[in-house]
Amino acid sequence: MTKNSYTIKDLFNIESCTRCGHCSTLCSAYNAATDLEITPAKKIELLRKKIKKDTIWGKFLGKKYFTEKDLEKLQKAAFQCTLCSKCEVDCPVNIDLHNLWISLRDDLAKERKVPQSLVFLRDRLKKSYNISFDTNEGRAKWLEALPEAKENNYIKDKADIIYFVGCVSSFSPRVFKIPRSVIQIFNIAKVDFGLLGDDEWCCGFPLLSAGFKKDFIDFANHNIEKVNSTGAKYLITSCPSCYHMWTHTYKELNLGIKMNFEVLHLVEYLYKLALNRELKLKPVNSVVTYHDPCDLGRNSGIYDQPRNLIKMVPKVKFVELEESKENATCCGGGGNLEAVDPKLSEKIAKLKAKQIIQTGADIVVTACQQCVRTIASALKKEGSKIKSMDISEFILMSILTPISTIQI
Repeated sequence: MTKNSYTIKDLFNIESCTRCGHCSTLCSAYNAATDLEITPAKKIELLRKKIKKDTIWGKFLGKKYFTEKDLEKLQKAAFQCTLCSKCEVDCPVNIDLHNLWISLRDDLAKERKVPQSLVFLRDRLKKSYNISFDTNEGRAKWLEALPEAKENNYIKDKADIIYFVGCVSSFSPRVFKIPRSVIQIFNIAKVDFGLLGDDEWCCGFPLLSAGFKKDFIDFANHNIEKVNSTGAKYLITSCPSCYHMWTHTYKELNLGIKMNFEVLHLVEYLYKLALNRELKLKPVNSVVTYHDPCDLGRNSGIYDQPRNLIKMVPKVKFVELEESKENATCCGGGGNLEAVDPKLSEKIAKLKAKQIIQTGADIVVTACQQCVRTIASALKKEGSKIKSMDISEFILMSILTPISTIQI
């Protein structure tokens, strides 16, 4: 890394930009806000000036070359972004924009140009290891609503599979149905699994996406050591951001600690169970569409398994969204945007809701707790009766329906 946080690849990418503007037309934040100042192209333009200010050319031009006002504009553009990576889809020179935006936020954090809400988030995480409360105790409280479920039944020293729940599903009551559904499916399939309970720490994605790159290394080391100690063969997570951190970021850190297990997203594992006929799927007589979470789809390349799994449910009529797979629009819940600019997050979610409504679907299935939450809220505001469900909820509904078909 250079002193300004940028890799050689980042610097090359900045200079490679052709200023074609394709990225801006794809940007979910821009399409919702219609503010040219927050477009990817504008960020690169300002970033180029910021980096060059320390060169002979920049020093010759003086303070007018990159002004304090320019810095304020760059800060605004950097954090009014969901890190969805859609800006990369049609880039003619294949710039790795996602990692460039992470480097930009890291640079701004070093200059203390991070929104105060994210500084508060960092301080909470470093104190309590989660994004929601001032203590990590009770991370498995969501189990209490399950019949005969006790934390001691699931928090084990040894297990073949560790289910890494994630902060939102652990602490947000609006999505408690997701981990509860996962637990019930695993029990039905007789899977030997366990939870880390209070020993599960945040994966660190909120820190990385806020610009605090170095702060999450302790989180990574702790989580890897805890899972290794269980002797697990697999780590399963239902959160795409957790999945991306485990499969990409942790490995790129060169921590000196080896993962003695394979990491899978829940959709991959459920699809395997279904293929092996370990799940008996009953008919769901409904029109279903699927929303690709950004960190699972574009950022991790998982598109087919969730769709194939949905189509394995009898009687389902599957319809695609107008923009899907690598072209899917963001739900508005990514990149810490909700903490920085909740109104912009709502505007992005509104665009997503309208696209979902156009499909005529009864159910929109996704594979992310944050997407479920933001989409459900947006659909409600649009007066829609479409149900927003995680893939775990949908599959459990199919398994447990007491009648031959279920009409939504």
